[in-house]
Amino acid sequence: MAVRLRRLGSSATLLLCGLTLCPSTAVAQDDTIGSDGYVHVAPDGTVVGVDPYYPKDGNGGYDVTDYDVALTYNPLTRLIDARTTVSAVTTQRLSRFDLDLRGLSVWRVAVDGVPAAFSRAGEHELVITPATILPAGKEFTVEVAYRGRPTPEQTPRGLTGWRTSRTGGAFAAGAPHPASTWFPVDETTADKATLHVTATVPAGWTAVANGVRTSVHTGQSTTVKWAENTPIAPGATMIAIDRLTVRESTLPSGTPVVDAFAPGASTALAAALPGVVTAMADRLGPFPYPTTGGVYLADRLGQDHPAQGRPVLGADADQQALAHAIAAQWWGNRLSIKLWRDQPMVESFARYLVWLWDEERGGVPVDRRYQDAMRCAGDDPAFWGRVLADPGRGNEFAVTDKGVLMVHALRKLLGDDRFFAVLRGFPEVNDNWNQGWHDWELYTAAVADRDLTGFYDAWVHGRTLPPAQYR
Repeated sequence: MAVRLRRLGSSATLLLCGLTLCPSTAVAQDDTIGSDGYVHVAPDGTVVGVDPYYPKDGNGGYDVTDYDVALTYNPLTRLIDARTTVSAVTTQRLSRFDLDLRGLSVWRVAVDGVPAAFSRAGEHELVITPATILPAGKEFTVEVAYRGRPTPEQTPRGLTGWRTSRTGGAFAAGAPHPASTWFPVDETTADKATLHVTATVPAGWTAVANGVRTSVHTGQSTTVKWAENTPIAPGATMIAIDRLTVRESTLPSGTPVVDAFAPGASTALAAALPGVVTAMADRLGPFPYPTTGGVYLADRLGQDHPAQGRPVLGADADQQALAHAIAAQWWGNRLSIKLWRDQPMVESFARYLVWLWDEERGGVPVDRRYQDAMRCAGDDPAFWGRVLADPGRGNEFAVTDKGVLMVHALRKLLGDDRFFAVLRGFPEVNDNWNQGWHDWELYTAAVADRDLTGFYDAWVHGRTLPPAQYR
């Protein structure tokens, strides 16, 4: 990914060094072959390596600028027939490169309109060989035509990606790999791009995706177009297809709201959404996207899916799940992670924001939650032995019961003024950027103007109950 530079808002933010996110320019014996995993490079040019949890996530040699997905879905056969055009810029000379696509049968690939050779490798690699070598710095397009029956990915949290619903429809959302189950993608959080979706479905059906609905055409079938013009990480994409009831409204702030309900889905959470968005915006600043809303399913999902601008919520979701999905629009989408080991950072803060929201509406006081949870955890080595900064593959979402306690302990250490300043400030200064634990630690230490090494060693990197001075 080409490094996106911006002027940061304060001198403290200049300390956000961490990893520069870009693909390696020489990762194989033939340096015109793009890597089959996204390679992270330090600011001094040192190759740090691929994501240790998912080393084949993403690819090297190019930076995507836009995905244009056009698909037709047949709910009787559960098959899609699709064409995705990927617009990108090369970051090196390329004789060969990969996209990520799980399952599905590819029948044609063209680079800049010229047919290209292609093959499949590993779990999800679509290997593309253009007719001629692409020079570095070239804008190019890749058109992939494919069809098949999309399937979900099994994760420790349950199924994610493309799934069929009990009402006969289909939807795709969740982490870590929802996008590659339905379109070819550079599936790394480090490469955000705009997303345009055109979905053709049977008459009486409709489709909802990220962003703004730009057109609807009805007849013997229905074709709906959606445009997400704020660059989006692949893990924050979503689509839902069903006999959806779509309801449009506007928040008091003027932000448009698009809610979509599957047959039999409750409308109760949608009624609560304006108040939740307003409460989070009071804490974190204006809603970071030009539209909001949600997709509400009749299926039980086990967790909320905070897709960018439009979360996907199941029949088992409550208002706290809604609040988490909205908090994650700032802590999770606007501010995205670098590596998957950084996921507990954004998850812990999103969960703490739910605690704050619940307290403000008359729920359990935050400090009482903290004290009760600390007593429950005691000195249990199974609880404290999990490392927030490196929870291990499959545990990226499983340590926030410890992480949310860390957040409150940090608040107690910094005091409310500085804590709430950094809670709002970190997503603001990293608008649409990727950051990790290292960056957060540097930022908070700079804003607090104190050494927080002991605190973070105990809470974020430690494996035992933190010392009393940090509790």
